[in-house]
Amino acid sequence: MGRNIFGTWDDIQGNVSSAKLPASNAPTWTTFDFGIGGGIAFNVLGFDTNDYFDFILQTSHSMKLNSPLDFHIHWTIPSDDAGKRFAFKLDVIAAGVNEAFAVPTGSPFTGADVELAVGDSGKHNLAEIATIPAVNTSVSTLYQCRLTRVAPASGTDYGSDVYVLFNDSHYMKDALGSKSEYIKWS
Repeated sequence: MGRNIFGTWDDIQGNVSSAKLPASNAPTWTTFDFGIGGGIAFNVLGFDTNDYFDFILQTSHSMKLNSPLDFHIHWTIPSDDAGKRFAFKLDVIAAGVNEAFAVPTGSPFTGADVELAVGDSGKHNLAEIATIPAVNTSVSTLYQCRLTRVAPASGTDYGSDVYVLFNDSHYMKDALGSKSEYIKWS
């Protein structure tokens, strides 16, 4: 069995329930049964166009330094509307420990328009939003983020809320971790 020269992947998970909601243009908490008749309805966070929330991601000690962070959302919709579209953008600032916050190249990032298909309602879907460039120069880099639903670049906007279930980022791990609380092995 050969060694994987590309490394392995892990994720930084974000629960939408810990996001900071603004006073206006806030997504709305509602309940949704995911299309399961007679089932229980669960709390979901519905985004209309221009709704946003703020959240923070902190890198793991095992994240490979100076590597990109791939951000995506897990979503569903309350009703099918095949052919309609939606999009999200992600504004980011980032800083390593003892560094000044800066805007990574490319921010704000706008994910590709998502075109809805028959059967997307109640389904666990995933949408890639951004690949944040390699700005993690130290252990415990912080990414201050704002996720906003925006109008799609083309086509007709989906008229109902998009339910964001989870936000998640994938990163490249190294085998080293850190030798002390804030210093990587070298």
